[in-house]
Amino acid sequence: MKYFIYCRKSTESEEKQALSIEAQLTELREYAKREGLYVAREFTETKTAKEPGRPVFNQMMAELEQGVVEGILAWNPDRLARNSIDGGKVIFLVDTGKIKSLKFPTFWFEPTPQGKFMLSVAFGQAKYYTDNLRENVLRGIRQKLRRGELPAKAPLGYLNEPRLRTIVPDPKAFLKVKKCLELFALGEHGLTALQRKMFSLGLVARTGKSLHLATIYDILTNPFYYGMMKHKGEMYQGSHKPMISKKLFDKIQLALVDNSKPRKKRDRGFLFLHFAKCGNCGYMMTAEQHIKKSGLRFVYYRCTKKSKVKICNQHRFLREEKFAEQVKQYVQKVSLPDVWRNRFSDKLANWEKDGRHTSELFVQNLKVKISKVKAKMSRLLDAHLEGLLELDEFQAKKNTLLEQKADLQGKLKDFEQKGNHWVELTRNWILASNQAKNLASTENFHEMKNFLKKIGSNRVIQDQQLCITFKKPWNYLAETIFSARARRAAAANTEMWACVDLNHRPHGCEPCALTT
Repeated sequence: MKYFIYCRKSTESEEKQALSIEAQLTELREYAKREGLYVAREFTETKTAKEPGRPVFNQMMAELEQGVVEGILAWNPDRLARNSIDGGKVIFLVDTGKIKSLKFPTFWFEPTPQGKFMLSVAFGQAKYYTDNLRENVLRGIRQKLRRGELPAKAPLGYLNEPRLRTIVPDPKAFLKVKKCLELFALGEHGLTALQRKMFSLGLVARTGKSLHLATIYDILTNPFYYGMMKHKGEMYQGSHKPMISKKLFDKIQLALVDNSKPRKKRDRGFLFLHFAKCGNCGYMMTAEQHIKKSGLRFVYYRCTKKSKVKICNQHRFLREEKFAEQVKQYVQKVSLPDVWRNRFSDKLANWEKDGRHTSELFVQNLKVKISKVKAKMSRLLDAHLEGLLELDEFQAKKNTLLEQKADLQGKLKDFEQKGNHWVELTRNWILASNQAKNLASTENFHEMKNFLKKIGSNRVIQDQQLCITFKKPWNYLAETIFSARARRAAAANTEMWACVDLNHRPHGCEPCALTT
């Protein structure tokens, strides 16, 4: 009788204690020689048997059905199958006489009712072992997630601590990765530039080459770096040391959208190129020059009209001189005269004296908000356990609440560390707005352009008019002081500070909003 030798070694972790393929082949060859068995061919495979679909096993079973041989020689029945489909197929071929003999050095089998029953039991035990091991592994993963431990390999910048089975900062790469994340958050680097920077710092792949762009993208979008963990679409609070704050992580996400694939910007001598978009179709304004025979140079700005969806009806050109005049006007809108700077600085000094009560209120409000988020998460879990929410909906709502909680905790931690830091930020804002007055009196339009980029957004041109939306708190300064300049200085001063609430800050602004 001819036999096939079948050896299998799974790549799954639960199979690490099984004999290697080389060891199985050696044992089976000696067993065949000792028992006088004729081996027609040897089949080896490195694939788990938890699920059907092993190509080598299916090929061997197909040749058995064709009658090429009549027996199988394997180390143990669990090498043949750990699932009900493959195990049932083996038993079916025994029932139909396609397989007349099964030989195992560690298991007895005869093609009798008792032998087939014992073979079914052996296959069932193999499946039970796999299923039970899977449940034990999943239970361990769930417990690690409850403790805030990532059940996976540590991301770049961290190390898996084998003794305590935790994740700790990598002393060689932690600060390097943090530096790269902070650099990307500035919005001045794309993925390729960050790839070169990481390579220069020694942050490379296992092969020694540069990290793949997809790997860098995963790093930039991994919530693990600000203290959270994402496992199968669900967020969990981590117990590891965060590398960055949630606020910085959000800046990185914005930078990914705005500057992930930056094009090379060539100003070609045009002062306001890449500064504003068309207010009609949303495409960037371009520039062109016309040189007269006399040598005079005229620069005009117009829409690129690249939109294939929306027809742009803006045909009028904007001369660079008028463009520069409007840029200066916008800088003047947020410029603070010297007399107002002194008055506001004195007012700020009084606030600083009374800031203790304000700080206590702010911290208390943050703690109340955090408690409310925790209560919502508790009610959300109860609703999911009672079957009122599907798993996908539960995970989405939970992720949103965890992000809100991380934001609030980041603000609380930052405020507790810096105290009345918002007072200093407000003082810097007053000085910056006063310096804008000096900037507006010069002809340095390059600095004016960069200044407006920093404090404003949504820069568009519509009907030859520049429009800029100022960020907080610059919008309060632009709306209040500029409109009040036609009045007396005292009246303007009253109107400006009427926009301040009892907590000594502009309406709708947290203290940290003054970092703009």
